[in-house]
Amino acid sequence: MDRDDCVLFVNSTPAYYYILPLFFRLLRRYAPSLKWAVILATEEPWHPVCQEVSKKFGVELLTIPQASKGFLESRLATLEHLLSRFTYCFPLQEDFLLEMPMDRDAFVALFSALDRNPLVASARCMPCPGPSVKAPVHSEFPGWKTLGKTTDQYGFTFQATLWRTVAAAEWYGQICATLDGICSKEAENAAARRKTIELTENLAENPNGQHEFWAWSAEKNYEHLAFERAGPQPNAVYLSPFPYRPTAIVRGRLEPWAEELARREGVPIQLLPQ
Repeated sequence: MDRDDCVLFVNSTPAYYYILPLFFRLLRRYAPSLKWAVILATEEPWHPVCQEVSKKFGVELLTIPQASKGFLESRLATLEHLLSRFTYCFPLQEDFLLEMPMDRDAFVALFSALDRNPLVASARCMPCPGPSVKAPVHSEFPGWKTLGKTTDQYGFTFQATLWRTVAAAEWYGQICATLDGICSKEAENAAARRKTIELTENLAENPNGQHEFWAWSAEKNYEHLAFERAGPQPNAVYLSPFPYRPTAIVRGRLEPWAEELARREGVPIQLLPQ
């Protein structure tokens, strides 16, 4: 886990800063040997919470321009900034709260295989959803299955996935272009309309987004992997390389289990009025 060509990054926005201290505390507790760069990308890095997690947990702050603060655009802006620095990236949402030790051996083996096979663009490390039971096991990646259009409903999800940075930037560029086609930045009330579209249509994960993902992957000759889920039971997600409980914030509200987790950790949560 001491690779210097991989970055773990989190995009966040002021409405969700309240969960960042808990996220980074759990990351440092359950991945103590992680030596990757850890970056928080946001439009207000001077905010006291951002400054706190930067100093306390060794997090690098990256400023996202106000014009690119949307959910999809902020991730594309981050990836474009990181392209020249990192071969691999591990994008996470701020509500992916690690609750058990990160599986170091699984990542070491995965990197070894990825280094040998440049066609694999991504590897989903949280099997939620997992690969289909019909998906073939990859011969070079023990414990991993190859995602396929004919076997898996989802090729892309926002769940924790290790990416080649170049491929991730290409994909987010593609889906941001789709958003631009629906509502350009020059349209009247564009910011509010684009935010509504992102919230209600989920452009990357909806059926049209999945079709676009498979078409893009075929054009690039990319393969995608997913860790083989241990079973159908909900707690099977803990038997994965990055064992968090998906997810802590649902429809803008912090889940009760996450509030309880914060209390146990002694991390104050200052919820915004709903």
